[in-house]
Amino acid sequence: RLDDDSPATPNRSISSIYADPTNPNHAIVTFSGFNVTTPTLPGHIFNVVFDPGTGLSTWTDISYDIGDQPVNDAVLDTATGDIYVSTDFSVFVLTPGSQAWMPVSDGLPMVAVSGLTLAKAQHGPNRFIYAATHGRGAWRTDLPSVKK
Repeated sequence: RLDDDSPATPNRSISSIYADPTNPNHAIVTFSGFNVTTPTLPGHIFNVVFDPGTGLSTWTDISYDIGDQPVNDAVLDTATGDIYVSTDFSVFVLTPGSQAWMPVSDGLPMVAVSGLTLAKAQHGPNRFIYAATHGRGAWRTDLPSVKK
């Protein structure tokens, strides 16, 4: 349960909800639109933790320096803790402990990316992120190996 009527959330359309597969009480929620339309409640990317004891959710804005742009999708790499988001301009990653969103790849064109998928190779340690773009096809970027 996300308790989406929290006073901490912008009054804009939710563009994606990524449910953490390792924690049923955790999600990453993204919002479309621009902060200028909700100046008293800005934010595009929220880390949401539900407390089953109280029945309430804590919404933490992790938009940091992503800029005032619609965020279309989010995925959490549970192996590393990295959060990936797609925007109308590319794909960005936030590493654990950082407050700076970084471009995922130099090769991805500046284009609207509507969807993201994390995948692991069937054989071997290779991991990928796939990005579905508007008008430029699908892109695949290698992710760092995870040490065991």
